[in-house]
Amino acid sequence: MSLMSYPKAVLRRLRTRWTLWRAGPTVSAGRDLHLSARCRLWAPERLAFGNGVYVGKDVHIECNAEIGDHVLIANRVALVGRQDHDFRVCGVPMRFTPQISPTMAAMPASLDPETNVVRVGDDVWLGFGCIVLTGVKIGRGAIIAAGAVVAADVAPYDIVAGNPARPISRRFENAEVIAEHERRIRLGEFRLSERGDGHWIVRPGA
Repeated sequence: MSLMSYPKAVLRRLRTRWTLWRAGPTVSAGRDLHLSARCRLWAPERLAFGNGVYVGKDVHIECNAEIGDHVLIANRVALVGRQDHDFRVCGVPMRFTPQISPTMAAMPASLDPETNVVRVGDDVWLGFGCIVLTGVKIGRGAIIAAGAVVAADVAPYDIVAGNPARPISRRFENAEVIAEHERRIRLGEFRLSERGDGHWIVRPGA
C-alpha cells in the first residue's frame, strides 16, 4: 500500500469532522462514518448516523433522519422533506410560504414526528441519485435502485425502483437465508478504514 494512503486517510477524516461540525448540533454520528466531498447535511431537529455508514459525493440530507448501521449511500442521493413548504397558504407567493429553516417558524404539519423523518434500517443501499421523502421507513437490508423516488415505506430486503418506487425483486430468496445473513452480521466484525478497502476488517460470524 502506498505511503500516500496515510495523508489521504487523515484528510478524509478531517473532511468528515469538518462537515459534521458545520452541520451543527442536530447531527450525530456513530463510529467509522465516511462523508465524501460536497455533502450537505442539515436537520431541523435530529439527523443520526449509525456505525460504519458510507455517504457518497454530492449527497444532500436536509430533513430529520435516522440512518442505521452499515448503510451505503451512493453519490447524489437526496433525503428531503415532503412538508418543507406550506403551499396551501392563501395569498402568499410560493417563495414566501412558511418553511422549515433555521430562521423561520416551522409550519404545524412539520412537527408530526411520523411524517417529518426518514428512517433507514441497517444494511441498506441507497442507489445513485435516488430521492427519499420524509415519512418513509426503509426496512433493514433493502436496496433502492438508482434514480428511484421513494414516497412510501419499503419492506425489509425489498429491491425497489422507479418513480414512485415499487418492489421489483427481493435481495434474498427466503427467510432462512435472511436469518443466516443477519446472524453472521451480528456475530461478525466489520470496520472501515479511510486508508482504503485493503485495510477494512470484514469478518462474518461463523
